[in-house]
Amino acid sequence: MKCVLLALFSFIVSFPATCQLLIAPTRFVLDAERSVTEKIVVENTSDQPLRLDIKAVYRPITSQGVRRLRDDIEREEDISDFLQISPPIIRKLNPNQRRTIRLRLKALPSDKANGEYRAYIHFSPTANVALTEEDKTSSAFALNFKVNSYIPVYVQKGQPEQDVSVLCDAHGIRIQNKSNYQFNAMLKYGDWTQNLVVVRNAELNKPLPITTTEAQLIQHEQVLQRCSF
Repeated sequence: MKCVLLALFSFIVSFPATCQLLIAPTRFVLDAERSVTEKIVVENTSDQPLRLDIKAVYRPITSQGVRRLRDDIEREEDISDFLQISPPIIRKLNPNQRRTIRLRLKALPSDKANGEYRAYIHFSPTANVALTEEDKTSSAFALNFKVNSYIPVYVQKGQPEQDVSVLCDAHGIRIQNKSNYQFNAMLKYGDWTQNLVVVRNAELNKPLPITTTEAQLIQHEQVLQRCSF
C-alpha cells in the first residue's frame, strides 16, 4: 500500500516517517445492481496510537497524459454517495491493533446507464505527538503527522463493452477509450512491459523513450496495435 505524505512541517519530531496503516483488501470491484456489505481490515503499524477517520470520496483523474472525453463524466461516475462506512471514526487504534471496517454499497438506481462507476475509501490517520515536561517549557510544538491512504471502489453495471481506438504518435502511443468501462492492456517495448489502464471516457497519451524503435499494445495475448518509430 502506497502512502501519500500530505504535509510535514519543518519541526523535528520523534515519529517514524513510515506507512502507518496496513489495509486489506486494497481495491473492490462490485456489482451495481445489488446492495452488498464488504469488510476492510486496518492495522496500525506505527509505534503511536492513532485516530483514524474513514470516508468515501471521489477523486478526479490527475495523471499526466490523461484527458477526459466528456465534461460531465466526473460528476456522472461519482458513486461516493452510495457508499456507507461503519464506523467512520476509530478514536484510538493502538500499535499492532487491528480493526474491521464495514463498507456498504447501496444498489445504484435502475435509471443509471450501464457502465463503470467509482469512488475511493479515504483513510486519514492522525498520531498525537505528546510533549515532554521539558518541551512544555520550551518553544517546541505538538504536531499531528498525517499519512493518507486511498483504496478504489469500482462499481460495474451491465456487461463491459470495448470501444477503443489506438494510434501511433510521433514517438508514443495514444489510446482513446470511448466506452463506459475501463480499458486494460499491456504495453511492450524493448525489454519493458507495462500495464496500462485507461478509465472510461478518457484518452491516454503515453510517450515512449526516444530509443524505442517498436512498441506493441497487447490484450489477452493478442496484439492490438504495433507501432514502429
